[in-house]
Amino acid sequence: MPKFQGKVEFPVTIEQGRGLDGAIVNVTKIGYVDGEIGELNYRGYMIGDLCEHSNYEEVCYLLFYGKLPNRDELKAFQTKLRGASTIPPAVARLLESLPRDAHPMNLLQTAVAAMGCYDADATKIATHTSDPAAGLELEREVAIRVLARVSTLGAGVARVLAGKKLVESDPSLSFTDNYLYMMAGERPNDVMSKVMDVCLILQADHGMNASTFTSMVVHSCLSDMYSTVAAAVGALRGPLHGGANEASLDDLLGISSPDAAVKWVADKVARKEKIIGFGHRVYKATDPRAVVLRGHAETLCKARGLSGLFDTARIVEREVVAAMEKQGKKIYPNVDFYSGLVYHALNFPPPLYPVIFAVARTAGWTSRVLEYLPENRIFRPRAVYDGPVHVPFVPMDKR
Repeated sequence: MPKFQGKVEFPVTIEQGRGLDGAIVNVTKIGYVDGEIGELNYRGYMIGDLCEHSNYEEVCYLLFYGKLPNRDELKAFQTKLRGASTIPPAVARLLESLPRDAHPMNLLQTAVAAMGCYDADATKIATHTSDPAAGLELEREVAIRVLARVSTLGAGVARVLAGKKLVESDPSLSFTDNYLYMMAGERPNDVMSKVMDVCLILQADHGMNASTFTSMVVHSCLSDMYSTVAAAVGALRGPLHGGANEASLDDLLGISSPDAAVKWVADKVARKEKIIGFGHRVYKATDPRAVVLRGHAETLCKARGLSGLFDTARIVEREVVAAMEKQGKKIYPNVDFYSGLVYHALNFPPPLYPVIFAVARTAGWTSRVLEYLPENRIFRPRAVYDGPVHVPFVPMDKR
């Protein structure tokens, strides 16, 4: 697929595959994935630099406003986030009333959609078609509230699944610390806070993936931001998108020891079975998010007495890459391979992994639809019809 730089004039002529593979649907300044060399940036800032030097709140501001904030701008943004993190008691009761054996993403999707009933500004977007600037500013304020509330709802899902009462938001804490606090009921230590912040940054945005495209399709209809994010949560729920790290972790936990990893990979390769956590639709090099998480996974696993599990992961990575190279293929670990390991070391139950993903990705979903809004055009692709025509109608008594 060619790289587009600078302004692109539509229509763009390009070969595309099934599922809109390779289609160009938008021009963006928010983020770029260079799969050939394994790079990811947000607004031009490399993902490794953001993980090392920034924090999730700054990254959200960057995605929303196009630049890193100064101290006053960040403080004002934090004030908005923290002030919006409380959810109505009725939504909390709804979340607590849902079946505990339901999929966590269904709980989250239901709660996000319900939140839209309690934000009077959410449905005003359609009334600002004659004043795009006012509509964009209002919609950005709604997006900030959605971002804050999805974290509260995501933490609420964790509490519900654990059979515990929801924990009220603490506006004195950062976004990440508050999310962890609402999940666990206690403030996180510095190590947990930093690692979680990195995880949220890494998952904040990632090009025109399935859930991001879903959010843009829904919002292009001038639907409200809560419906938009609820739809994106539904897309992320699918195992082909948001649930792969749980499956990857299951594989690692099923390998008895680091010594057994070599045979496990060899058997998988011999049977031509897919090894979850390796390969990516976009990356032809190592996923840069996996590179960042690998170091944190090693530190956490050593601290939690899980060094054997990390060693197993490293041997699996080595063996898979080598086996694929022998076949002339460039297949490397992706973010799912190490994110599941990190979440496991942080004692998060595997069913919560896609919920954490959704909390992080809400920033990307909402910033992308905000960028598209000023020149909004409803998405309306076409399908090639391959069925019969002019079929004569047969009355009921003759069928």
